[in-house]
Amino acid sequence: MSASSYNLQKEMSAFPFWEALTVPEREKMLSCAQIRGFERDALIYSKDQECLGLIYVITGNVRTFLLSGEGREIQLYRIGPGQCDVLSTSCVMNQITFETQMVADTDCVLLIVPALCLAGFKESNLHVRCFLFEKLGERFSDVMHRMEALLFTRVDARISAALLEKASRSDTVYITHEQLALEINSTREVVSRVLKGLERKGVVRLGRGTVRVLDRAALISLSGGA
Repeated sequence: MSASSYNLQKEMSAFPFWEALTVPEREKMLSCAQIRGFERDALIYSKDQECLGLIYVITGNVRTFLLSGEGREIQLYRIGPGQCDVLSTSCVMNQITFETQMVADTDCVLLIVPALCLAGFKESNLHVRCFLFEKLGERFSDVMHRMEALLFTRVDARISAALLEKASRSDTVYITHEQLALEINSTREVVSRVLKGLERKGVVRLGRGTVRVLDRAALISLSGGA
């Protein structure tokens, strides 16, 4: 469905604070909110753009990451349908001090409450303010979990955990070594070396753009709860 197919007021009601708004407040938020569609790999937000605002995913998936000085992506988290993000509200939330970027992981449709509009509600409405800080806490928790895995979890454990997650419905995972490296915040060379080692042990079978899981028990053991 295209972005124009969605009812703005119906989608706005997904926000927990919506029922607590007065009629004039709802009308004001509706007047500035928008529903936008993004194609896969489209840039949704970056440090070089104006502050975006609060986003709510209606369909699709969004990837949030940091970009190193060498141009390497450090993936922080993904959000999907029914989830919100506040890290694109840095001009509204003074507590956000690092610059993230957001890309459409798939074709997606987003509900966006622009930063300028959101700033007024943050100052005047306790329910909106509490919601923003709650979501900010959740996202920082996601970031800390990712950083903990990056710093303290072995690469083979991260690869095993990623493969198990993606092979929940089928033994064949359609992913390239480059994509898997991006997923676990490593390099393609390291991922290829680990995968070839797993193939020699009979844990997986590698194909062109695919990884087939042959021994789930071994992957579970290697993942170690990663």
